[in-house]
Amino acid sequence: MRLGREHAVNKAAASSMMRISIRAYSPIQQSHSHDHHQLVMPLAGRLNLLINKQQLQVGTAECLVIPAGTEHGFSAAEQCRFLVVDLTHLPAHLLHLSQSVFQLSDRMQPYLLVLEQLLVQQNQHLLPAAQQFFLQLLEAEQPTPALDKRLRLALLYMQEHLAEELDLVQLASKASLSLSQFKQLFRQQLGLSPGQYLTTLRMQQGRTLVLFSNLSVQQIALDCGYQSASAFSARFLRHYGQSPQQYRGYGLTS
Repeated sequence: MRLGREHAVNKAAASSMMRISIRAYSPIQQSHSHDHHQLVMPLAGRLNLLINKQQLQVGTAECLVIPAGTEHGFSAAEQCRFLVVDLTHLPAHLLHLSQSVFQLSDRMQPYLLVLEQLLVQQNQHLLPAAQQFFLQLLEAEQPTPALDKRLRLALLYMQEHLAEELDLVQLASKASLSLSQFKQLFRQQLGLSPGQYLTTLRMQQGRTLVLFSNLSVQQIALDCGYQSASAFSARFLRHYGQSPQQYRGYGLTS
């Protein structure tokens, strides 16, 4: 899947290929297949898929595996961003999964942010080593099924409505659970409260907009569910150790 401008790095050899890029997709569904394997990991937002007549959604902290030759339709909101890996050789334990989507490990999730920053900076000095380490992490991944289907419905709803005020009763209803059941299942599967997870999603979205858009910090704050730029900036600073302005400048100039 490839649309729009990409930040990418290639590794070519006589018998293998790996390409890592950050991509954005059209909200209008496209469809194709390709002769290489592909992994898609959302950095912010979700990806809508149609594979083998089955509708799928892939959200943050998840990985989609598309084996070579698989016809697939795909679409996403324009502001969403995805880390995409094209491979001629896929680790054997990822080639025949019972489900196309699996939950990324706690080791892999934060490393995606490292790759994102290096790709944005086009850091050709560090990217080859970072890519090799990614392959090592990929070999060590032990795919676990995606989250409980009821919980995923609530998470995908959260990702689609970050600019809105969300309350727990509303989210629990999306999962067809009582409030107490929802909070218990959320903590069991994600290790965070719904409020903590929502803040993480909003920060991921904010980071993506800071890096890949020309929107003002005020507009980014509103798009991420904050009523003021100061409240958003304070949370961003606590989360990433830099203000949005510093983060944007570092990503563009380093």
